[in-house]
Amino acid sequence: MSEQIKRTTYAAVIGAVLAEERNLRGVSQVAAANCAKPPLAQSTWARLELGKACNMDNIARATGAFGIEPWQLIKVADDRVKALREQGIEVRYETPSDEELKEEESWLSVGAISRLSTVGLGAGLGIAAVAGIATYINKVFNTKD
Repeated sequence: MSEQIKRTTYAAVIGAVLAEERNLRGVSQVAAANCAKPPLAQSTWARLELGKACNMDNIARATGAFGIEPWQLIKVADDRVKALREQGIEVRYETPSDEELKEEESWLSVGAISRLSTVGLGAGLGIAAVAGIATYINKVFNTKD
């Protein structure tokens, strides 16, 4: 029996990074949604974290809650995707079909995405890989806080 390929979507990686950032800052989904610029509904924020509402408007609004730019979130997500792919995890840009989603065990949870996507980054970037978007960006581009 062959090992099942693990997979995720780019939107789910974006959601995982947003969830990590929110948790790192110790705020609830409601508080983060209310701080978005302009504010988002909590249900929209929750869907973002699940990779379900990741359009550019919502991403731009969500990053405003943390005082960061959308490109910074996307850079972190891109690096996470690279780390996942290096571990043999398939990352798709398109939304999976209903038939594909029936194979639930092959799709990674947000928690698994967070854990696995930092594995390859931790060696080169140490604590910056999980210390928040701004810290990560500063480390990657060798800038000061």
